[in-house]
Amino acid sequence: MATKNIELKIFLLSCLWVTAMETAWIQFMAGKAGLVGLGLLRLLQLILILGTVYFFDRDFESIALSSRKIIPGFKKGFLWSFAFGMIAGILFFILFLNGMNPFKLLHVRLPQDTTQKILFFLVGGLIAPVTEETFFRGILYGFFRKWGSVFAISISTLIFALAHPGVSYVQITGGIVFAISYEKEKNLLVPITIHTLGNLSLFSLSVLT
Repeated sequence: MATKNIELKIFLLSCLWVTAMETAWIQFMAGKAGLVGLGLLRLLQLILILGTVYFFDRDFESIALSSRKIIPGFKKGFLWSFAFGMIAGILFFILFLNGMNPFKLLHVRLPQDTTQKILFFLVGGLIAPVTEETFFRGILYGFFRKWGSVFAISISTLIFALAHPGVSYVQITGGIVFAISYEKEKNLLVPITIHTLGNLSLFSLSVLT
């Protein structure tokens, strides 16, 4: 098992924070607060989720976070990212040989303004992945894991994909990889690292192509 089971009260409260804030964002703030507001929203969600976990558990072991796991988590996350990148590179090459441009499939629309582009990298490449992995893998996967890893991977990936506008194979593939790495390594920093590096890579490729 990747972690201790997430208790129902932690699961429900975390879902409440995220759902309430996402609803308020969509109703009142979307299109008005910009990237700075979105970054603050994600940070607040992260603080509330971590605060909820700590309030009930007095540590973060239930989401596989501790000081002794920081360095190993980053190292293993880099290794997973490298392996995943190699596989993606092979698939890209195959698509290229078949007359397709793989970069168009992964292109992300970035802001034109330089300041906004930097904020996009900061929020989408760093802040959002940390919050999303804490919720989708730390909380959701950790809660559903009691019914088996296959079920937990499936349901957490489905919810993760549906939470993103325009569900695509990118979110589905990512969700599966993040969940499997969390299950195998028992360290939340592993999927956080993979998610962060993956987003930053996609954004960088979109700048270059």
